[in-house]
Amino acid sequence: MTSLTSSARSFRLMLVYQLSQNVTLYWPYMFVFITSVRGLPASDFGLLKALYYLSVMGAELPLGVVADRLGRRSTLILGALANSGACLLYAGGSGFAAYAAAELLFALATALQSGADSALLFDSYAADDRAHEFARAKGAINAAVLGVATAAFALAGLLVSSDGDATVAYLATGILSLAGAAAALALREPPRGATVRVRRHVADSLRDLVHTPGLMATLAYGALVYAAIRAANALVWNPVLAGAGVPVSAYGALSGAATLLGAFAAWRADAWRRRIGTTKLAVGIAGSLAAMYALLALAPGAWAAPILVTHGFALGVAPVLLVDLLNRRIVASERRATLLSFESLFQRGFYGVLVYAASSALDESSLTSVLIGFALLCAIPLALAARLRE
Repeated sequence: MTSLTSSARSFRLMLVYQLSQNVTLYWPYMFVFITSVRGLPASDFGLLKALYYLSVMGAELPLGVVADRLGRRSTLILGALANSGACLLYAGGSGFAAYAAAELLFALATALQSGADSALLFDSYAADDRAHEFARAKGAINAAVLGVATAAFALAGLLVSSDGDATVAYLATGILSLAGAAAALALREPPRGATVRVRRHVADSLRDLVHTPGLMATLAYGALVYAAIRAANALVWNPVLAGAGVPVSAYGALSGAATLLGAFAAWRADAWRRRIGTTKLAVGIAGSLAAMYALLALAPGAWAAPILVTHGFALGVAPVLLVDLLNRRIVASERRATLLSFESLFQRGFYGVLVYAASSALDESSLTSVLIGFALLCAIPLALAARLRE
C-alpha cells in the first residue's frame, strides 16, 4: 500500500482542522447573547468585536513571522487551543471583562492560524509539483466546512434556549476545537526556503508587499469584501431578522441556508474562475453584496430574510479566489505565512474600526442608514476588481 503524498496528507488533515475551527455553533446568536441575554448595549458588542479585530491586526505580522521561522504546524496547534479557551471563557464568564479576555484569545487564535494554514497547504502542493491544484483543494475544503456548518447551524437551535442563551453552543464549539489541535499535531511541515535574521525577514516581506504586482490591490479588495460579508452574518444579521419578524429559534436555520449557498459557491469557485476569469468573478462578488445591502435598505419586511441569505455566494467564492491569487503572487515560500498574514491584518483591522462605528450607529441612528452605508462601501471593491487580473 503506497503512502499518501505530502499534499494528500496535508489536505485531509487540514480539512479536519478547518472543520474543527470554523464550525462555530454559537455564531448566529452572538449579538442576541451579548445584548438580550447578558444585557450589554449594542455599542459594547461593537467594542468587543473591535477589540478582537484590532488585536488580530496587532498580532498578525509578528505571528506570521513566527509561523515562517518556527513552523506553521506549531502555530496551528496553539491557535486551536486558544480558540477552545476563548469559547470556554464565553460559556463560563459574565460581564464585559470576561468577554474581552475571550475576544483577546479569539484574536490570538486567528493570528496564529491565518496565513499559516494556507501557507502549509500551498507549500505541500508545491512540493508535489501540484500548486496548480491548490485552488481546487482550497475550494473543496471551504465547501466542506460550509456544508457541515449548514447542518450545524440548523441544529444549533437545539443548544440555545428560547431567549437566545448560547452557553451550551459555546461549550460544544470549544470541545470541537480541541480536535483541531490533534489534527495539527499530525501535520508535517513541507520544505521552505532558507531562513534569515528576523529584521531581514520582515524587511524583505515589506518589500514584497509593496513591489509585488497586484498584491496591495488584492489585499484592499479583500478587506472591503470581508467587511461586507462579516457585517452581513454578524453585525446586521440579528437586527435585520428581528425587524423582519423572524423568531430567534430560526436564526440557526437561516445561517444554515447562507452557508449551504456558500458551500456550493466554494465548490464551484475555481471552475467559475476558469470559465469567466478572475476580474468578472471579482465584480460579481462585490456587485452581489452591494445589491444585497441596497435591497435590504429599500425593501424591509418579509423579503429581508432571503435577501440577507444571498451573501452566501460571496462567503463561498471570495476566500477561494483571494487566497489562490495571493499564494500565486507570493514567490518566496519562506515568507509565505508572513505575507499571507497581511490578508487577515488588512481585513480584520479595517473591520475592527468599521464595526464599532456601525454598531454605534445602530444605537444612535437607524438600521437603514447602516445598510445604505455598507451598500455604498461595496462600490469601492467594484472599482478595484479590474486590478485583480491573473
